[in-house]
Order: sequence, then C-alpha cells, then structure tokens
Amino acid sequence: MRLPTALLLALSALAGCAREPSTEAQVGASPAPAPSPDHTTFIAAVDALAAEALTRGSIAGLSIAVFRGGESILARGYGFSDRAAARAASPDTSYPVASVSKMFTAAAILRLADQGNLRLDDPLATFFPYARPVIGRLTVRQLLSHTSGLTRGGPAPRAAAQSVLRRGGTALAPGQRWDYSNYNFSLLGLVVEQASGRSYADYVREELAGPLGLTNTGYCEDGTAVPGRGLDYEAGRHGPQPTTYWTSPRFFASGGLCSSVRDLVRWQDALEEGRVVSAAAAQSMRTPTRLADGQDADYGYGLRLGWTAGHRKVGHTGGGKSNKAVLARYPEDDVTIAVLLNTERTGAAVAATDLEVAIARLLFSVPDPGPPGVPLAPQDLSRYTGQYRDGPRLMRVVSEDGALKLRVGPGRREISPLIAQGGDVFVDGEEPSLHLRFQMAGDKARGYARYHNGWFVGAGVRTGDLPAGGDTPSPARRRRPVRRPAATKN
Repeated sequence: MRLPTALLLALSALAGCAREPSTEAQVGASPAPAPSPDHTTFIAAVDALAAEALTRGSIAGLSIAVFRGGESILARGYGFSDRAAARAASPDTSYPVASVSKMFTAAAILRLADQGNLRLDDPLATFFPYARPVIGRLTVRQLLSHTSGLTRGGPAPRAAAQSVLRRGGTALAPGQRWDYSNYNFSLLGLVVEQASGRSYADYVREELAGPLGLTNTGYCEDGTAVPGRGLDYEAGRHGPQPTTYWTSPRFFASGGLCSSVRDLVRWQDALEEGRVVSAAAAQSMRTPTRLADGQDADYGYGLRLGWTAGHRKVGHTGGGKSNKAVLARYPEDDVTIAVLLNTERTGAAVAATDLEVAIARLLFSVPDPGPPGVPLAPQDLSRYTGQYRDGPRLMRVVSEDGALKLRVGPGRREISPLIAQGGDVFVDGEEPSLHLRFQMAGDKARGYARYHNGWFVGAGVRTGDLPAGGDTPSPARRRRPVRRPAATKN
C-alpha cells in the first residue's frame, strides 16, 4: 500500500522549489486561511498528494493537519464528509479514529494512577474479584504494553471483554512476548470504569475531551452524536458507499472514539505540556517495553514508536478494514502530523500511514530512498539467519546467493529478499514499507522488530538455527506466492 514512487519524487522536488501552488492540486479542498509564504510550496505538495489519494484510493474525504512548534503549517479537509449532502471535509470533521483511541485509554489509566486511584502493577482481580484466576492475575501494566499473553485479534466489544473476565484465558505466559490485542485495551476500559465510578464515555468527556476543549472528540461507536461527525464509507466497485461499520459495538475502549485532526494535535500538545498526566507518566507512555528475554518492543503504554527517514516518531495508527487514522509526533523536530480518512476497504490502495510518511518526507525534504541498500559482507549473513516466531507464524531468515531472504512457515517457499540498510535494519525488497530491525545478542540476532511505514507492528523471537538444508529453496515451489504476516493491526 504505497503511493507511487514517481509521485513522491515529483512532490519532493516541488517542496524544494519556489513557485506558487497549483490551483488544480487543491481540488476538493475546503477553504482555509492564506498560508504563510514560507510554507506555500509544501502546502501545494500536500494538496497534490491528497487530491491524488482521493482519486486513486476511491476515498470520499480526508483531513490533514501539520503543526510545528505549536503553529499550524496546514490544517484542512479534502473531498466530502457527506457526499450526498455535498458537505466538504474540514480540519474539524470528526472521524472514527479506531486504535488511536488507545492513546486516550492509556492516558486515562495513567491519570487515575497519578491520582492514587490505581497502581500499574495491580492485577485485574483487584477490580474484578470474580475474574477467572488466569485473567485476574494480569496486571494493568501488562495490558497497557500488550504483554498480557492475550493474543486474540479483531474486535473487542465491551460485552466480549466482560466475558473474558469470567471465561477467558491467555495463549502465552504474561510478560513473555509482545502480542497486539484489542482485548488488552477493552479490559482497561472496564478498569477505568471501576476505578473512576463513571462510564468510559463519561470519563473521556468529563476528564479528557471537555477540559482540553476537544469539541469534536468523544465516544461514538454507540451512535452518540459528536460535533462535526461525518459519514463513514467503504470503497467498492461503484466507489465509496456509506457503511454502518463504525456505529456498532466493536472496539469499546480499544477503538471506539471519534475525533478531528485539529483535536488530535491539541490532544498531543496537552500530553506534551503535562495537562493530562504527569511528566513521568507521559515519559512511560513513550518508553519501549522490555520483554523477559531482554528484547525491546517499540511500543510504550498506548503508543507505537518508530521512525521516518531517520526522524524518531511516537503516536498511534488505527483502522478497521484498512488503516484510516494516524497521529504522529516527531519530538526532536517539534512536529505533529494527523491524517484521518472516512473511507476504507480491504487491501486499500491508499492508507493514512502512507500519507503520513509522504507528508513527513516532504516536510523534512527527504526523498523516497528506494531499496538500493548497503553492502553486507558474506560472513555477516549468519548473524541474522535462523528461525523466528512472529505472532502465530514461524519465519525463516535464510542465506541464498550471498543475500538474505525471508520465508514464512516450515516450507521452503521464497517470500522476498531482505535488503540491508545499515544498523541491523533491513527492508523487504518486495514491499519497501516493511522493515525489520534485528536485535543482537553477541554474534547472533535474538529477535527482530517489524515496522510498517515506520511504525512498530510486531516482534519476532529467535527460536533456533535453521534445520539441515533449510537454506536451499525447492526450485519447483520457488515462485509460489506466500501470504505475509499482517503489516498493520487496528
């Protein structure tokens, strides 16, 4: 799910030149104040990027905000929040933000901890004495960091989370591995309710959105009206069609909020300025999680971590049938980027994280690098080869013809080459938006972190060396397509 390299290169060139923005690039843009002359070429490039995304992605509407140093560089909408009513999207249009909601839930938990209403090492049994022992022993900290051992993917509505308390179990021992599950945060939503004495929706409104002036933010998956709320769409053969996907109980505290790009930037500012949680709590949100084996997972408390073009970023992504929401904070650059889409589909041609990466590269004047890679000495290949457990899948990193290859499962079918980028980082030669960053223990990798569009999305744990003959693919099966692990989750 990448934007065409030719387009990114053209837009990068545009951002580096001094010419007036094209009016054609702003088709579908809602009215906005005249931009600063210092940013006109950048804004024109983003307008062109958005216009192309509306067409190629079959997207009804989207909104983008880019802020630096607390000042707006760009905040506008493109296309429509309601196609039938011809209502234009704007920076104040409210969209379902899916798993970006996890930032709010994590902050709610940490705020309650700051106030002495709970401790991060409290087990769930503290709040729910009736919980099944295997669930009752899970701690708030383990839920926040996705190290609880819960591995079930997909939606996690409130009723299902309540059922887990009485009848659930874990696939893994708590604290051993990182595995993303919406159930972690839906259970935390129940903790918020128990510790605060308020419903999750009321807590978000009264403790977070209301005091911070987030007028377009609130719990919405139950159909509650939120100011600025637009329609939701799913793209198909006949273009975007309205859908009720985001108005039925699916994600509760793991993904049930709506917000606007302008509100998301305000939210990020409030976290940075200590107006939501203490400085120590805010730092814990963006600190990588250390696993039992010493490996780090680039996920804090409700925050994904990663990088784009060498610039560190923190935030979260979100989606249902595809990625449709992203909030990215580049702390060293004092830059915040928010992108929200109202249209999704399985295998979407354009995702919110695609746009966020392209916008960041434009802002930082870093062109799309392509996958040429850096030389890797033959003797260094063995540092990375081996078998890895990545969620439910067995992955193999093998050496072949002086290069590394990545394969899925016990068979010998080839997936793609791994192209060295330096610093134990490799890019997937068939899907350059995917990266592996190996973590070393002596002269062997003990695991890797997996990233999509710069965001941490998974971890592989080394389980041993390759079996005899494991480096030699079967010629008859060499070109059979193999299904990759999921690039992103909600």
